Amino acid sequence: MNMLNVKEIKLFDADTLEYAGSIVMKDSASWSYVDVKDDYMVGVTSGMPLKAALQCLITFNLVYDIIE
Repeated sequence: MNMLNVKEIKLFDADTLEYAGSIVMKDSASWSYVDVKDDYMVGVTSGMPLKAALQCLITFNLVYDIIE
């Protein structure tokens, strides 16, 4: 996965596959959450490198789809 081509990452509940928000790339090194309701997850993972945050998502019962 080339992180330079990533525009958006859609987040989904791992059990129901219901949309749970997105991660939007601001530039090659910064990103932010959009429409994410889990304030605890946002607080814990914000500021992490994107690859580290993606690894943590299953802990919060989320899976993702990368949009390039």
